[in-house]
Amino acid sequence: MVDVVDAPSETGEVTSTADNPPPIWKTSLFWVVTGLVLVAAVVITVVVSRGESVEPIGEVANTTEVVRADLVEESTFEGTLGRPEATSIFAGTQGIVTSISEPGTVISFGEELFTVDNSPVVLFEGELPSYRDLSLGDTQITVPAGRSGVLTWLAGVGEVVESGDVFARIDEAPVVVLEGSVPMYRVLRSGVEGEDVLQLEEALVALGYDPDGTVTVDEEYTSATTDLVERWQEALGLSETGRVAPGEVFFAPLPAQVLGQQAVVGAVVSSTTPIIQASGGDPLSGSDVIQLERALEALGHDPGPVDGVYDLDTASAVEEWTSTIQMNTKGWLPVGSVVFLPTRVRVVDHVSTAGASVTAASSVLTAAPEQTIIRMDLPAQDQELMSVGTPVIVVLPDRSETPGTVSYVSSVAELAPQGGGATFDVEITLETPSVVGDLDEAPVDVRVVSDSVDNVLAVPVTALLALSEGGYAVEVVEGAGTKLVAVEPGFFGDGLVEIIGSVEAGTLVVLP
Repeated sequence: MVDVVDAPSETGEVTSTADNPPPIWKTSLFWVVTGLVLVAAVVITVVVSRGESVEPIGEVANTTEVVRADLVEESTFEGTLGRPEATSIFAGTQGIVTSISEPGTVISFGEELFTVDNSPVVLFEGELPSYRDLSLGDTQITVPAGRSGVLTWLAGVGEVVESGDVFARIDEAPVVVLEGSVPMYRVLRSGVEGEDVLQLEEALVALGYDPDGTVTVDEEYTSATTDLVERWQEALGLSETGRVAPGEVFFAPLPAQVLGQQAVVGAVVSSTTPIIQASGGDPLSGSDVIQLERALEALGHDPGPVDGVYDLDTASAVEEWTSTIQMNTKGWLPVGSVVFLPTRVRVVDHVSTAGASVTAASSVLTAAPEQTIIRMDLPAQDQELMSVGTPVIVVLPDRSETPGTVSYVSSVAELAPQGGGATFDVEITLETPSVVGDLDEAPVDVRVVSDSVDNVLAVPVTALLALSEGGYAVEVVEGAGTKLVAVEPGFFGDGLVEIIGSVEAGTLVVLP
């Protein structure tokens, strides 16, 4: 082995450097690159004379092409594979806990977590906690009996009533609900005038009881109005009196949904006795409604357009779903009947017991997301490397690799014990959780891209020649021989090094 006596000039020619020692920065870079080359078990010494080519490469020479590539540099951190922390699931309603899912049970969407008063509390997919009753309208309505007698029939909870429907019977006489906002406060008959007359005419005409268009819809109760009322009474099987009294009709914003029965069939009621609690008017709407519609759709129940409006289609889908799990609310969901969470959960522990009395704020059980996550402490100086959504590679204990995504980064750093410096709590979810099997609390490595360059010329690190007298070169194939071409090394990554010099993509270089 002979000492190097020449080095490549900036133009790519080999020139003498014996009288011109390299600058300090080049000497430092020399040792960096030399170290990388030694790691690859390659020791290179170049002996050339000015202007001469190296010996012909022969058949045993190993070559590779200069390529254009995107290079990345990765940082590796230690992490722990485990389960997310458990959180409390609250009763959401008042009553007696009648059953609770056992610890270790995985609860899927649409399945029961526990029961209160024997009514199931079910897991639904969603981010927004349940905070109000979900029903057809946004106006709460209390319906009085309207007249005295024995309550002989009452519309059921969850039932949707529309204009013209019978919602109660008193002494077997029907009480009909009609669209309107003015309460029924007097007998409507020929000769009276007012807004209540107008809304009666509007409701009955809309129901089709003026097929010939003979009624002038206004505030006057005329003979045409009397005929209109008689046709309606005949259809209901009532005496055709041509007039309407309180207790026969209840005006409300419609459609409406029965939320509760406030009297029992067989009870004696007066005109002011509340018999039904309902909701009606403009449809309930909001982000909680849209997540309900999405959850119903995912469970195979069609809520119509997923638009965040609790309309008749939504109510129908709710009724269809509640009938499958024997929930007695039918087409509406009182607050506390469903729990919205973003993932399936595993029951961790019981807080309440079967038979315990609970309020809406009582914790019944604790549960954690089913999926495995990676927990790690991110040093404060590396904070910029990770944020929610950052892709990472997780190296499992068997050295297999699986992709993951940062799902949480704490906003406040904590001091590590024994002067270990400040760190941020990080959680990572796996793209394919099943790859970890039953592993729990296992150590893993987390790799994340810390720097990168795009579209640069690069060669394997072992192709870079660190010259003893300073400078760097690659051995370029030229014809049947080779020559040294000066290059400046740049970014290192993926086993490659960026090179800057008189070379092009596709150029063949020698690998020692």
